[in-house]
Amino acid sequence: MSTISKIGKNLRFMIVNRLIALLVSFLIFPYIVSYTGKEVYGVYLTVMTITGYFGLLDFGVMSALTKYVSEYNGKGDLKKVNEIINASFTFYTVIGILSGSSLFLVLEYFPFLFNIRLENLEITKNLFLVAGVSAFFMWPATTFRGTIEGLNLWDIEAKVNIFIQVLNGLCAFIIFKIGYGIVHFFISSQFLTIIGNIFFYIIAKKKTDLIFIFPYIKRDTFKHIFNFSVFVFLSALLNLFLFQIHNIIIGYFISMSAVTIYAVAHNIQNYFRYINSTLGGPPWTVASEMEGKGDLEGQRKLLFKGTKYMSAIFIPMVLIFFFFVEPFIKYWMGPGFEESVSPARIVILFWLFNGTLEIASGMLSAKGIVRKPLLIHFFIAFINIIMSILFIKKIGLIAVALGLTVSMIFGFPLILRLSLNHLQVTFYEYFKNTIKDNLKIYIFVSVCSFFVSRILYPQNIYITLAEMGLVYVATMFLYYFLLLNDEGKAEIKIMSGLSGFLKKAI
Repeated sequence: MSTISKIGKNLRFMIVNRLIALLVSFLIFPYIVSYTGKEVYGVYLTVMTITGYFGLLDFGVMSALTKYVSEYNGKGDLKKVNEIINASFTFYTVIGILSGSSLFLVLEYFPFLFNIRLENLEITKNLFLVAGVSAFFMWPATTFRGTIEGLNLWDIEAKVNIFIQVLNGLCAFIIFKIGYGIVHFFISSQFLTIIGNIFFYIIAKKKTDLIFIFPYIKRDTFKHIFNFSVFVFLSALLNLFLFQIHNIIIGYFISMSAVTIYAVAHNIQNYFRYINSTLGGPPWTVASEMEGKGDLEGQRKLLFKGTKYMSAIFIPMVLIFFFFVEPFIKYWMGPGFEESVSPARIVILFWLFNGTLEIASGMLSAKGIVRKPLLIHFFIAFINIIMSILFIKKIGLIAVALGLTVSMIFGFPLILRLSLNHLQVTFYEYFKNTIKDNLKIYIFVSVCSFFVSRILYPQNIYITLAEMGLVYVATMFLYYFLLLNDEGKAEIKIMSGLSGFLKKAI
């Protein structure tokens, strides 16, 4: 299978996987709340949140596992692949024991920290018990999810996830319908996730000739993993701190209600982050596989084509949202959130830069270059915080939005330059092969969005989404039929799966 076919197949399944996850979550949320009540479901969400924070104990090992399995698989070195898997499994087993034990301790103090009615205490304890027991199994089992991603089998991961998500939705319907409660639903969802990871183990064992060694204690292997993972972990921690510190700055200098107003802008940019990471995931592991093969030319081609097509898909979304953000927030959030519009517009702007950087920054991770990007992220965070604090009294929430956007824009050329240097690519080559041909489509979508959003100002959220969708479809239609050459059209057909579909039909 060609690189384009592999990436296209993985992307298609990932997108469907995440759409179904959102749909299932959207459908079962009100259904479960109607049976449990607000307090019980609130306890469930709090347990999930606390469990999520324990995810920081990963220390970036999942990224290292995925990268090195992909890289050594590219080299054909299954012995090294086995070492990475066994070391990761041993590490996650230890973390599972620590995480599960800690959740049992939290169980003892949780009822005293939160105002929970007496009749719901038993449910609270049972939820923590399930979370604690699950941690013992869940953490080690996640090793095989990372292995599947490292083997570039994102389509298999997506298929399993889709099956589990749909089954989880059906279980929710049955469990509550026959009179059981949130604890039984939690047991069911955790069990299904573990079953999915066991299936990943079966696939991973078959693909890597996995020989289990437990406990696996080899200093050099762990050193190799942590030399990469610790920097990924620190970057993730920095990002978490950065967005949390915004809330503290806003709450201290303005008000707590302003925190909620800014959260609207933050959530919108999070949607773009989600889409960006979805599109950038499969190319990253393919680049890691190329690193194992020593295929620098393949990485260059992936940089050019990946950035060109990804930004052609992603940047128009950003531009459309920029022009439609006012009616979107107005109808989505209702009255009282007018102050969210300007911060949202400003925050959206930095994705015009980050949207073209995902493949390039992924190349750095694929090549094991993580120390310098971390230093750049510290520089970005410093500018962000300083700008927010200096100007928040004068211009309010705009200062926080500008701090984020300006700092990200400053960081953009630094990350890009680092990536291009390691790929031995000049900026002119990069611009010519990735951005130049897309500029026309960016101009078109901007002009179209501007006039549609003003001349046909939407009257509700549904019309807003419909107009945004129509502008996007028109843009993609124009891009494909008028701006792509025959080679580009053929590549898009391969990535979308349309080429294979047409062959079968004929």
